[in-house]
Amino acid sequence: MKNVTRFAAIAAGAGLLAACGGGGEEAREKQIEDMAKRHGVNADVELDDKGEVASVKINNGMGGATVGSNLSLPDNFPSDVSVDDNWSVMAISPAPGVDGFMVNAMTDDSVEETLSKLRSSLGAKGWTEEASDQPTPQMQRINFVKDDRMTNVNLISGGPQLTVQLVTMKKPG
Repeated sequence: MKNVTRFAAIAAGAGLLAACGGGGEEAREKQIEDMAKRHGVNADVELDDKGEVASVKINNGMGGATVGSNLSLPDNFPSDVSVDDNWSVMAISPAPGVDGFMVNAMTDDSVEETLSKLRSSLGAKGWTEEASDQPTPQMQRINFVKDDRMTNVNLISGGPQLTVQLVTMKKPG
């Protein structure tokens, strides 16, 4: 995890350098990937049309996690798990062994708006709310179940945007 954190900082800096030129897009992507490799991270980097880092898929240590901005969900993401259009997905990683995913996102919606949308959209897709609590003043948790699966969401406030952490997976045991 330490290498991944270090690489995220390196990728951000490298993205700024990549935007300055120095070869074609593929050459700049390879340069950043090579830099990551020197720090023990096997990554696939994609630059946007401005030459800035759009996403980084980490192929080791995190089971194929992707970090970036406004990421698309993978094709095999469960269609009955709602990810609101107002969420800017920043990270997605598979949850190996439990047939699931972890999603980190940001939204301008309030905690109340986000909870209401989650309850409505997941309820409409057959999910049942199992629990909801507020373990700290800045955090709200809500859990849903459906058949042999569960979806847990943490909403964390305190910054300019609301942080959303969603985990969907098969129930343990």
